[in-house]
Amino acid sequence: MGRYSVKRYKTKRRTRDLDLILNDLSSPDSIQKLKQQPEDENLPGLGQYYCIHCAKYFLDNTALKGHLRGKVHKRRVKELSVNPYTSLESEAATGTNLEKFMEKVAKYKANEGPRREMEHGMLKDQTEEYDLRDRKKWEELVGC
Repeated sequence: MGRYSVKRYKTKRRTRDLDLILNDLSSPDSIQKLKQQPEDENLPGLGQYYCIHCAKYFLDNTALKGHLRGKVHKRRVKELSVNPYTSLESEAATGTNLEKFMEKVAKYKANEGPRREMEHGMLKDQTEEYDLRDRKKWEELVGC
C-alpha cells in the first residue's frame, strides 16, 4: 500500500517528457546539436554517447548499441510515434475550437511523414559516426 504509492510519484528515475523529446526530434539542427555535444566530465562517457529518444547518456558506444537493440528503447520509440495529447484535443472533444483542431490535424499529417524520414536518416548511422569519431581521436592520441 505505502510502497506502491511512493513508486507512483518517485522522481529518482524520472525521464524527460515525450513532448520535449519530440521538440528535440523536430528539426535537423537540434538533432545535430544533441549528437555532437561538447565533452562534459560530469556525464557518463563525457556526454558523447547520447540516445535522443530516451534522453539518456551512455558510457561508450558498445553500451549505446546494446541500448538501441533493447526493449526499453524500442518501447520509447513506439511511444514517440504517437502525437502527444494537447489541450486543443480536449477542447475539440467538447466541441469548442474544432476548426483549429482540424487544421492542426491536417498540418500534422502533411508534416509527419517527411519529419520521420528526416529523423530516421539522421539517426540510422549514429553508432557508426561515433565509431569513426572514436577512431580519429585514438589515431590523434597515438600519432602524437
